[in-house]
Amino acid sequence: MNQSVGSIALYNIVLIFIVIVFAFLAATVSYSKAFRVNSRIIFAIEKYEGYNDLAASEIEDVLKTLGYTYDKNFVCPNRDDAEAVERLSNNYAYCIYYYKEDARHYTYGVLTYLYIDLPFVKDIIKVPVYTKTERIFRFNI
Repeated sequence: MNQSVGSIALYNIVLIFIVIVFAFLAATVSYSKAFRVNSRIIFAIEKYEGYNDLAASEIEDVLKTLGYTYDKNFVCPNRDDAEAVERLSNNYAYCIYYYKEDARHYTYGVLTYLYIDLPFVKDIIKVPVYTKTERIFRFNI
């Protein structure tokens, strides 16, 4: 009888370990996806030298292929140091912020979210992932 109680405790420890490892792997994959979305959005903004119609259409195409979260009712949170750019697309949950550095330069900030969807509880974990573009030179002054 003493042996069976010891093996049950060992099984519980192994099960808890497996759950923790799979949770860590799921979080890592989700973070990688959110960071990939950010880098692709930033690439499109830098390619077209700002958030305009061309950049918005490329961002739409990229987000369709990556399978990012589709949300029509998403509202961008306010930031103290930047103004939110009016979104040209209302389909995906991302925000773009405009930073005016000086008369000749500006940057953009991109905010996406890391979603971990569990089967029982939907969207229980929503972690913001924020990145910033390189300085962009303004030609039309």
